[in-house]
Amino acid sequence: MADKFPVLYLRTDSPLVIEQLGSKEKFWFRRQDDEQPWLFKFSRENTGEDWSEKIASEIAALLRIRAAKVELAEFQGRRGSASRSFVFRTRGQGLIHGSEILAGRVFGYDKTRMRGQNQHSISNIITAVEQSFAMNRRRRQLTILSAYIFLDALICKTDRHHDNWGLLRWRPSRGKPLHTVAPSFDHASSLGRELSDERRQGLMEGGKILRYIQNGHGGVFWEEASPKGANPMELAVKTAQRFPQYFRLWFQQLRQLDSKAFHDIVNRVPDDRMGRIAKSFSKEFLRVTRQLLEEVEV
Repeated sequence: MADKFPVLYLRTDSPLVIEQLGSKEKFWFRRQDDEQPWLFKFSRENTGEDWSEKIASEIAALLRIRAAKVELAEFQGRRGSASRSFVFRTRGQGLIHGSEILAGRVFGYDKTRMRGQNQHSISNIITAVEQSFAMNRRRRQLTILSAYIFLDALICKTDRHHDNWGLLRWRPSRGKPLHTVAPSFDHASSLGRELSDERRQGLMEGGKILRYIQNGHGGVFWEEASPKGANPMELAVKTAQRFPQYFRLWFQQLRQLDSKAFHDIVNRVPDDRMGRIAKSFSKEFLRVTRQLLEEVEV
């Protein structure tokens, strides 16, 4: 049996900077053995925001999807997760959020509007990313971007809003500035992390996990006329069928994984972090989402 995931126990003098972006309580800190800063995010009471973040990170690594490295963590007796920054400031890198990218590419785009931003549509996102890169780099960058839509479908991530993706930009010692699609980050709103064990048990016993997955709405709209953000699974399937050249790699990676690969990740979460019912639910959840994606022809 594989070892349980370790937990980082932060000292009381760990916090460096209070992070202002977003609605959750968090702070940056440094580890003695790492030059990169880490972001600690408190897990809200009665949620699995710590283990959902960790599981998503491990799934991304299995699929070779670029994503922030995450560890389970604890600060002053409060549970949370710690994400390693993928922005190397010492190399002159900076993160440009999707809101800034779209505001510069889509006429009238309101970057201050987080919820119900229907201009945050898949077509606008793809067009904006295309316009951000030279012709010979577009396919590679859109393949990286498509991985995040694919991952969102697997874990049913519901908050891929316009500040939850972006481009990494840096200036080399010579030549023009360079940029690439940034790694995926902030995956806590996934895997039914907000559900009570009673609700999870009811969904499993009633065979309603598929319905739960299909009822979720994310932060990306299928089109501007849509009244709500698209369901993450539906968005991935429809976008993959429309742009198979960007998604084919991720479907291949998924099909090559051992059938129990995701279950093994769930099992590695310490039992005092994620109870038996939550683990059983997450395993079945991932079995269903994997099956749905494996049935798609691209």
